[in-house]
Amino acid sequence: MDRDAQSVLGWRYEPGIIFERGHGVFITDVDGNDYYDMTSGMMCLVLGHAHPELVETIREQAGRLVHHSSWYSNPWAIEFAELLGQTLPGKLKVVNFAVTGSEANEIAMRMALGVTGKFDILSVIRGLHGGTLAAEAVTTVGGARRRGLGPLMIPAKANCIIPPFTYRAPAGCEDRWDEISLQLTEELIQHASSQQVAGVLAETMMVAGGMIVPSNEWMKGLRRIADKWGALLILDEAQLAPGRTGKMWGFEHYDIVPDIVTFAKGMSAGMPVCGTITTPEIAEQARGHAGIPWAGTYPQDPLPCAVALKQLQIVLRDDLVSRAAQLGHVLRARLDIMKDEYECIGDVRGKGLYQMLDIVADRRTKQPDYEMAERVRYYAAAEGVIVICVKNFIRLCPPTIISEAEIDDALGRLTRAINRAMSDRTTPLHFAHSSSLAQNDNAI
Repeated sequence: MDRDAQSVLGWRYEPGIIFERGHGVFITDVDGNDYYDMTSGMMCLVLGHAHPELVETIREQAGRLVHHSSWYSNPWAIEFAELLGQTLPGKLKVVNFAVTGSEANEIAMRMALGVTGKFDILSVIRGLHGGTLAAEAVTTVGGARRRGLGPLMIPAKANCIIPPFTYRAPAGCEDRWDEISLQLTEELIQHASSQQVAGVLAETMMVAGGMIVPSNEWMKGLRRIADKWGALLILDEAQLAPGRTGKMWGFEHYDIVPDIVTFAKGMSAGMPVCGTITTPEIAEQARGHAGIPWAGTYPQDPLPCAVALKQLQIVLRDDLVSRAAQLGHVLRARLDIMKDEYECIGDVRGKGLYQMLDIVADRRTKQPDYEMAERVRYYAAAEGVIVICVKNFIRLCPPTIISEAEIDDALGRLTRAINRAMSDRTTPLHFAHSSSLAQNDNAI
């Protein structure tokens, strides 16, 4: 850990852990300690660690073809793109590959500019779309991540879509918050944008912003707003697809189809392959404008495409979407019981095998308790469970191959972690530098 701190510039949780291997839902540190990986890496490992078919695919492809010029193509990229199109509704069939989710969202924004000839990108407050400069400009989850970047970020954006965060809606407005938030959004578009709206960009579920799960009516309202302004509706599925929410694509929970959808993390099987999917008509209209098609050095490389293709084939073959839906009910039921037992859990939100605990200091006021959330995460690691904590939000997104018995064991350990956190409020925790989203003393 000392060597890591001296040589690598990066975010680190406490306690510091150095991992060296993984298998299934477990990840193992250099001292031989096993942990439940309830984050699927960075939400990437739908099949868990060291899945034998993925391991064999990596071995075989490494000995065959790893990389080539991006001015050419390969069978694995083509087959992966074709299979992606088969999983999507409507005419969403054409893929522009990228390496990161940030790039995928920037490609989507470029498409919107190229097709409409307009410039404003509207984004949802509490949304997270990446760390490159254009993606950062439409990211609004707070934290220190955007400080000092103002002169570099794109000016043609309006972070003006009010999120459907019913749990933290103003008192007395909870039952009508979908309607109110959409009305406020319409007003803000009128006054905070240039009204030359190219794209409306949203995560299907605003994960980092609090696992905000929209209602069907709110999502249909977002579709209407995009249509009213002649804009393309872009849905960011980086953390959701494939299957994690109990549907192949998160937006399939709703009665809408976007014009553009982006994929990353879960679809990548831990490899650097992400992308932007749209219709043939939009792809052709965008071609030659705003740098579309976009390409760098590594998009659609054979190795990551072969692994991602194999993962998607397994997800479909083994019907892991249905498994995520079924086990999601199990996970949610267990978490709801925990909520009833512990006052510090103000709410449980999510879909399928992607759930979140909202940690509060007071259930009545719903005041976030950042320190308690970090204590729970800290002691969860000590109990052998790895979770993600962003501010007061504890995220659980295990691999879809997890069993019901493993869910029970992991949550039993998490329960012990909560008890330890509640009994120890004095040990100092230094978490302000654990993430670009970490709550700090100067934040409001």
